[in-house]
Parts: sequence; C-alpha cells; structure tokens
Amino acid sequence: MIILYLAHTRRITGVPQEVITVPGPISIQELWDLLINRHPTLAPFRLSSRFARQNDFLPADARIEPNDEIALIPPVSGG
Repeated sequence: MIILYLAHTRRITGVPQEVITVPGPISIQELWDLLINRHPTLAPFRLSSRFARQNDFLPADARIEPNDEIALIPPVSGG
C-alpha cells in the first residue's frame, strides 16, 4: 500500500510518501494505528484528517486493500 502525505503531514513525517506492507484488507482505524506507530506526531490529526482513494474520500468504515494508493489529507483552511 502506498501512503501519500499531503500538506503539512508531509513535513511532519519527513517523507512525501511511503510503502506499507499489510497482510490483507485493513480498516481505516487499523491504518491509523499503523501510521501513528510509524509517525507518532500524526496522532493529533487522527480526528480531523481524512483518507482518499482515487480522488474519493473514504468513509470511516471503509476497507483498504494492500494494493491501494491512499492519500492522507489533513484539515486545511483558506480564505
């Protein structure tokens, strides 16, 4: 699975993307657990960030496949 870090999550993790190996489909919550284990500084974003697959936001109960490319989209503000 490829994880794309967007906006300030890229700065926080220090990488624009990374490959994570998972044994099979996982839930959004399991993905968060994996990412926070790798990058504890992501923990504050767990409740306010979203994941997207192929330009579509994923619902909280989505299952993510091992071959998916997933973008982590933190909250943004603009004016």
